[in-house]
Amino acid sequence: PEAGIESVVRSLQGSLKVNNAELHKQGLLLFAEILTRQPEEIKLFTSSAMCRDASRALQEAVSSPVLEVAAEAVKAASAFLRKDHQSSPPVQYRELRTLVEAMLSRCADLSQTPLNRRPLGHASTRDLEKAIVRRGKFLLSTLEGFRSACRLAVEFQSEPLAQENPFTAPGAEKEDTLEAFSEFLLSACDSLCVPMVMRHLEQATHPALMEVFFSTLHNLFVIVPHMREKFSKKLAASSFIQLTLELKARFCSGLSHSALNQVCSSFLYYMCLNLLSAPEKTRPPSQEELSAASELLQHGLPQINSRGPESLAFLSDCQYVEGPDRKRQYCILILFYLAYIHEDRFVLEAELFVAVQSFLLSLRDQGESPPPVVFRASIYLLAVCQDKDDTVDKKSLYIHCYVTLVL
Repeated sequence: PEAGIESVVRSLQGSLKVNNAELHKQGLLLFAEILTRQPEEIKLFTSSAMCRDASRALQEAVSSPVLEVAAEAVKAASAFLRKDHQSSPPVQYRELRTLVEAMLSRCADLSQTPLNRRPLGHASTRDLEKAIVRRGKFLLSTLEGFRSACRLAVEFQSEPLAQENPFTAPGAEKEDTLEAFSEFLLSACDSLCVPMVMRHLEQATHPALMEVFFSTLHNLFVIVPHMREKFSKKLAASSFIQLTLELKARFCSGLSHSALNQVCSSFLYYMCLNLLSAPEKTRPPSQEELSAASELLQHGLPQINSRGPESLAFLSDCQYVEGPDRKRQYCILILFYLAYIHEDRFVLEAELFVAVQSFLLSLRDQGESPPPVVFRASIYLLAVCQDKDDTVDKKSLYIHCYVTLVL
């Protein structure tokens, strides 16, 4: 296969030297088709040199000022970032990093270009909408390419030769390792992917784009395990609990967008466990508490598709609460608890206080004892609501703390 792919790469390199955007697009389309259709069990690139040449050709194409060419190059790059295409030692991590940087840089340039928002009638409005859609599609393709790079890093974790690259020169080992590439991916997501997505959300929200985005964030918890707690805290402090819940509420009611619901729930599950494992303002939970929280979150998160006010109303339900609904209330309490610890306060303190108070009274009336992690979350929320809102009655706070103690 290498003789065939070598001629394709050489042809692509030659076409990029010609000032013909249509020729560039057709060459990239052909290359992407070959990369995508090649069976995984048959290696297309049998030498790292040819893999490097292909990567550099894609870097050049991704940086094209012609958006249509760059878009095709990003799709080809996403297909190129497949384990069987990159598994010839030594893995070219520096080249892969440069390719990913080129993709993100091109997308960042597009997202930062000002849109013409002058009110010039329906034609101008349509042009604006088209520009937003075009940006969304390019961002989606870029995120798919970035996710492919993250998936590649996950898959190489079980490959000893791919982790250390023993065939590279000693001076290059530090840069050309899986660990360095993984840390780059986390840093790039933090500094480029997250800001680009948040900027686009101000203009439009696409379920498919958000599904790719959250699955990428989930992969990053696995790729750089020693940074997952710090990364989780930064995401929580950036209102990602609120953002994820709002996405689920908007798109995932009933059976709608089940894939997005699954991805958002999985992301929230791992982020919450990371936050619980390294609390900032309370003592670390025991392993037993973490296990209980894990079970509650795993089963409860897919069922939570409501915004803050609806969640407060559900928490305040004074009627007899059945087992599955009670567990969902426990899950909501944990989410509010972690959000408030990290200053993500998306409901009014007075309303949250009343909801937690009603929840505790319901437990008392039904003779139930909450798991320790839920008990701690309730007490913390009562205390923080009283501290932030002078309208909350201190005496009521102490009474309800006592109620929970004697449950």
